[in-house]
Amino acid sequence: MMGFTPSDINKMSLWEFMACRDGWNAAHGSKKDRTGGDDFSDEDLREIGIEGF
Repeated sequence: MMGFTPSDINKMSLWEFMACRDGWNAAHGSKKDRTGGDDFSDEDLREIGIEGF
């Protein structure tokens, strides 16, 4: 899909792979991935006990 071999992906850090995925999605008009927690405001996160964001 993105043009990487499994070996290429195995050599990447998670951060590198996610950056490639985000760039590929942006270049190809894909909708934003909603799993990143962007639905929550800072106040919402505080209310559920998540700190350090």
